[in-house]
Amino acid sequence: MRVAITGTGGRVGRALANRLAARYEILELPRELLDLADPKAVAAVEDLDFDCLLHPAAMTSLEGCEDGPELAQQVNATATTMLADLCRRRSRRMVYFSTDYVFGGHEEGLHAEDEPLDPRSTYARTKAAGEQAVLAAGACVVRVSWVFGPERPAFPDQVVARSLAGEPLAAVIDKTSLPCATGDLAEWVEKIVMEGCPGGVFHACQSGEPTSWHGMARVIVDQLHKMGRVGPLVVEAQTLDEMTAFRAVRPRHTAMSTGRLTDLLGAPPRGWEEALREHVSHLISR
Repeated sequence: MRVAITGTGGRVGRALANRLAARYEILELPRELLDLADPKAVAAVEDLDFDCLLHPAAMTSLEGCEDGPELAQQVNATATTMLADLCRRRSRRMVYFSTDYVFGGHEEGLHAEDEPLDPRSTYARTKAAGEQAVLAAGACVVRVSWVFGPERPAFPDQVVARSLAGEPLAAVIDKTSLPCATGDLAEWVEKIVMEGCPGGVFHACQSGEPTSWHGMARVIVDQLHKMGRVGPLVVEAQTLDEMTAFRAVRPRHTAMSTGRLTDLLGAPPRGWEEALREHVSHLISR
């Protein structure tokens, strides 16, 4: 089977390509080969030979989406709609990667796969529009949250670097979700592909109690201390309202239930603390 993967220059796309190459023939579609901002480039996918399309590529900067709503609409919604229609017409499987930000996040707790959406930013609205098109085509949506992994630096990498450099640490404490490790995500998606990419929504994140960026940072500095790499460190607590650089609305509570994914896997995803500690260990051992 030939699997086409968009955005292989990004964190999720790279992880998927690395994982699935052992089982499938991979057609990589990085931005240099497939610019989602160009409708002609998207239409040219029609001529490519593939059996399954994994589509994680997106415009993900919240502030960038607010500043360029037309571009965000083209990349996240219009291009996705074109790809979903193409796959439907050619009877090709498709998996579209979306975000926990499609929820309003007003209340704590776990969001179910079938919960009504309440996107609050341009980014969230365009991703939700992409979801609607994919689901209408009978394809699969995989929502992810707080993704980290070895492919590209993310929040945990920044905490490790600042800790080792002896720089002050601060993180938001009143925004919660469940992190997602790219290695685990790629393994889950491999199972989804093996099962024929069943239509509908899957929530792909680690299990455990929802945490904040502050909670993740605390786990990281505690691990570094136990490893003897740093002394006791303090992570200052910040509130979302204090983050003046955040011009786009960010939902506060977006932890997702993984019920459908758990049913597919036969067991819940492993806990986020275990996955995070493994990532930190790999960073330190480089």
